[in-house]
Amino acid sequence: MRHIPAGKTATERGPREWFTGEVWMDPSPPRKPEAGVFRVFFTPGARTNWHTHPEGQVLYVVSGRGLAQTEGGPVIELTPGDVVTFAPNEKHWHGAAPDSCMLHVAVNPAIATDGGTEWLEPVGDEEYPG
Repeated sequence: MRHIPAGKTATERGPREWFTGEVWMDPSPPRKPEAGVFRVFFTPGARTNWHTHPEGQVLYVVSGRGLAQTEGGPVIELTPGDVVTFAPNEKHWHGAAPDSCMLHVAVNPAIATDGGTEWLEPVGDEEYPG
């Protein structure tokens, strides 16, 4: 068992090379054979770059409204209580709706890998439905 008490992870600004807009994260980095757990707060219009995860990703929306999309798929709206899963190496992005903040918990499995993220190109304003 590993216990990480509330407040033991530092809230940090999401790196500008990973996100568009203002994003704040409370990371619990992955440790094999576990998962990384990240609480991520997006301000209105903020979003991730396109990215993939070697073992997929699970999102649980806590509050606000958000958007998510896989490459070639439709943009879907996210609301509190929604769960979204991405398959291993599925190219996707997610973030807040244009007029709402969003808080989600992201879980990156790390059974066979380090559970990391391959960050790709930004989601441009022409791609983002705002």
